[in-house]
Order: sequence, then C-alpha cells, then structure tokens
Amino acid sequence: MRLVPHSLGGRLGLLLVLAVVGAQAMAFAMFAHESSRVGRAAARTQVVDRIATLVRLLDTVPPETVPGVVAAYGSPRHRFTIDAGSLVPEGAMGVDEARLARRIDRRMKDDASQARIILMARDVAEDAPPGRLSDRTQALRVSVRLDDGRWLNAEAPLASRTPPWMRIALIQVLASVVAVLAVVVVARRGIVRPVADLARAAEMAGRGAAFEPLRERGPRELRTMTAAFNLMQERLRAFVADRTRMLAAISHDLRTPIASLWLRAEMVEDDELRNAMVRTISDMRRMVDATLAFTRDDASAQDSGPLDLAEMVRALVNDHLVLGRDVSVASPADLPFHGRRVALRRALDNLVENAVRYGDRARITLERANEQIRILVDDDGPGIPPDRIEEMFAPFARLDGSRNADTGGTGLGLAIARSAARAHGGDVALANRPGGGLRAEVTLPA
Repeated sequence: MRLVPHSLGGRLGLLLVLAVVGAQAMAFAMFAHESSRVGRAAARTQVVDRIATLVRLLDTVPPETVPGVVAAYGSPRHRFTIDAGSLVPEGAMGVDEARLARRIDRRMKDDASQARIILMARDVAEDAPPGRLSDRTQALRVSVRLDDGRWLNAEAPLASRTPPWMRIALIQVLASVVAVLAVVVVARRGIVRPVADLARAAEMAGRGAAFEPLRERGPRELRTMTAAFNLMQERLRAFVADRTRMLAAISHDLRTPIASLWLRAEMVEDDELRNAMVRTISDMRRMVDATLAFTRDDASAQDSGPLDLAEMVRALVNDHLVLGRDVSVASPADLPFHGRRVALRRALDNLVENAVRYGDRARITLERANEQIRILVDDDGPGIPPDRIEEMFAPFARLDGSRNADTGGTGLGLAIARSAARAHGGDVALANRPGGGLRAEVTLPA
C-alpha cells in the first residue's frame, strides 16, 4: 500500500493535512510547555502559602489541638505531618529551593532560617489511590522547624491530571483536518477535476482520438491553458484536413499519368521491352500507393472503439493460412482493447508479411503484463544487424537497398506499423532472438 497518493487531489489533501497537523502540534507543544511551567510555579506558590499559613495557625492554637489542626489542614494532594526530624536534609537545597525557603521565613519571622525545601522524584510504586500522590513524578517536600523544636513536614505534587484544554486541543486538530478536507473537496471540483480532464484529453489527442473541445472552467490560469489546448487541437485538425485534401489531389494527379503510361506500354510491340516497361510502371504505382497510404495516415480519421485484439489477430492468421503461409498464434480467449481496428490490423499485417517474407514463418504471441499488452511476432530468418535495427523504421529503408518487389517491399511496412502503434500510445521494437530469427514486439497500453 502506497502512503503517497497518485492523484493531484490526494497529494494536495495530504500536504494540507500534514501542514495543519504539524502547525497544531508545534503550537500545542509550546502551549503545553508554557502551561506546565506556569502550573509548577503556581503549585510551588500554593504550597508555600499553605505552609506559612499553617505555621502561623499552629502558633495560635493550644498544643493539644495541633495534631487535629494538622490533620484537618491536609488534603488528598497535600500531606502534612509533625515529626521529630526534617524530611529535607540540611544542605540539600538548590538556588530556587533556597529562594522559596526564604519566602516562607519572611512570612513567619524575619531573619529566621527555619524552612527547608527540596524538589524530589516520587516513587510511583507507593500505595495510594490512583490519581493522587502515587501517580505523580515530581513533588515538593517542605520542612519548617516549629518553636518547640519539632518539624512540620509537607509534601505536595507539582503535576496535575490532564487538564481539559488538552482534549480541547485534540478536538481543535480534528476540526482543522475536517476543514482542510472540505477545502480539498472544493479544490478538487474547481481545480483538480479540470486538470484531470485536460490530462485525459491530452492523452486522447496523443492517440489520435476525436473529442469535443473542453469546457473552460476553474481559475484564470487554468481557463487560459484549456483555451490554448482547444485552439491547438482545432489548428491540428485543420492542418490534417488540409493535408488529407492535398494528398487526395496528388493521388488523383499521379494515378492518371501512370494509367496513361500503362496503356502506352501495352502498345509496344517488343515483348521484352513491353514487359520491362509494365513491370517498372507497376512498381511505380505500387510505390506511389504505399507512399500515399503512409503519409495520408487515413487511420487517424477512423473513430476509436472497443475491439478484441485476440479475435482480430486470429482472423488475420486465418487470412494468411488461406494463402498457404506458415503463420500461428498463441493468445488468450479474449483481449479487450480500445483503439482503431483498421490501423492496428494494418500494422500487424505488415509485421507478419515481413516475418513470412524474410523468415519463412510467423509465430504470434499475445499476452497482457501489468499495464501493457504485448504482441510478439517471431520468425526464423537471418535477423538484422544490431547497428541497423533502428534504421529499418525509417521510410523506404531496406537491407538490400533495392526497390524490386521480388526481393522485398517498398520499405514502408515497419514505418507504418510503428506509426500506428505510437498513435495508440504504444511502440514497436525489433530484436534478434538468441536462438536465431527476429522478434518484432508491439506494446500497447492496457
């Protein structure tokens, strides 16, 4: 499971939530630290005031009532006892403790050093009800010497239970996170969704699919980007339409003189010369038709739609088997895909033609791996020199360098196959197989 989401909205929400939680946690830590300091100072002051008051009170009551007054003056958080010795050893006080001790002395008798104070760590294993002295980690011990020589010993914790504001802080963090998520939902509708639509339209445009112009919405910058994308698509469609019309005119203009030459060649009386002229004119017509089919790219005008690649390849194989060619296929029962059937069939047919022509046979394998569909066309031919593999995808590129139909095609089959595959967001690659022969691999997005 990925902790970082893939979508823009998910990442925006995660960053905002982390920022809010981090800021709230920092503010909470600072507030808790300062509150703890203030709480400890208030607790020390309270203990000092209570002890000073109790000492003055004991000086005014009869001796026989002192134990009762001390017991009544105590509380679950403050414990007072009168003992023969001091709980605080002499000389154990630090600077802060000595200052508090002098404060008690000033409230009792001037210039009388009778109070001792020490901050100590309590033993949490002491037997006491939960929530009282036994669950506190720090306590203040105070010893004050009375007039009769005995010591008034007191112990009070400096920490208290979790105050209500900690729960309020947690509720505040949750409320902030909910508010941020609400903002993300609004941003998703107004920003993220138009961006996702634009990305989807760009992917469709890269595959040659037709779609309606995008609605301009969202912030000003996003509307400007959407308008520029729509204008670019409109200009591209106009350019393709103009080029198609131009090529249609060229096709008509070229076929007419070629047909005229064919008729004139048939009138030549010399059989050898006539056959040579007809063969040359036939090659010219075939090359012109192949060139126009490649440059026109009439597949781009075909609408995309759902199709079954496995069924399409099996039909292609059957057509070649009827012609007596050694072609086989291994594929799943079905392999759904969304694309242009004519363009894909033409690309695969070119690869199979090459495999049969140069490698005697063609073995086709269809498989789906993760997010890709792979179509493998293997042959048993001599292969291609590794340094010339990429060159074979260039228009009119051939190993033998000739244009004779008896030794090969026009050199446009691989170019047409790669163009069709890339129009669907995929690609075509060639590789020599270790056991001999050539492999043509078509990859398409699943």
